[in-house]
Amino acid sequence: MFISPQIVATRPPAIVSAGGFTPTTFDAASLSNVTLSNGNLTATRSNTSVGGAQSIAAKGTGKFYWEVMVGASHANTDFIGIASPTAGYFVCINGNDGTGIWLGDGRTPNNGSSTGVLGAANAPGTVIRNAYDAGNKKFWQAVNGGLWEGSGTADPTTNIGGRTQTNATMQPLVAFATNGAPQVGDNYTANFGATAFTYSVPSGFTAGWPP
Repeated sequence: MFISPQIVATRPPAIVSAGGFTPTTFDAASLSNVTLSNGNLTATRSNTSVGGAQSIAAKGTGKFYWEVMVGASHANTDFIGIASPTAGYFVCINGNDGTGIWLGDGRTPNNGSSTGVLGAANAPGTVIRNAYDAGNKKFWQAVNGGLWEGSGTADPTTNIGGRTQTNATMQPLVAFATNGAPQVGDNYTANFGATAFTYSVPSGFTAGWPP
């Protein structure tokens, strides 16, 4: 007699990072001229006005690593980085506030000044690496597997280099600019720790951004 194997229904596990937490996402309440998809991890431009999305959680303590992949970017100062919860998107794409990278030319604005150049980072599939040490108020970025801050000495692990922050709390943010040739459909996808990272997490840093 043939006996059919028993089929057991299982519930898929909740997404939990290697650090044991459910990672943050982009905040649906923070959107400007953007739509969210992919579990609120992909921010897509819905028109060619200034817009963006920021994460749900801001942090004033701890060390965190996350990545953002460029799907498409056509404005010169499209921005990936961090900002205070009240900064807004316009000040990030014009360099008056926030800290990050302008994807078109790779400059690295930092709280009202431009501190360096990492190189153009707007090609589809480009991964922006981000490391934020809230306790020491330092932020580092790298393009794909390149050097942190484009420097042979900058290193989040040893707190060398990096851009000094002035705000008490910061949170991941992406912004779409109007200069250049912006296109509806430009998009970024954040990995706040829900899946494996493309590159190594700096020693001592949390793998992802908790809620």
